Amino acid sequence: MARTNIAFENLRAEMARNNIAIKDMAEAAGVTRDTMSNKLSRKTPINLNEAFLIVTRCFPGSDIWVLFKELADDTQTSKA
Repeated sequence: MARTNIAFENLRAEMARNNIAIKDMAEAAGVTRDTMSNKLSRKTPINLNEAFLIVTRCFPGSDIWVLFKELADDTQTSKA
């Protein structure tokens, strides 16, 4: 089966499970909906503060490392 190239797969799955829209996450992070859309598609980076705000306000109790797994993977790759 072909692997999809969806950015932030775990985050998007949780968005669907919890009925959280991009607009909701944008409000939590204090950015516009279009800016959040660009961040979720990795056209622009998500900063640490935004990630924490999204998790605490939209996905309380979720693990930031799981939701933003691709960012953690990028960090590990750049150390190699």
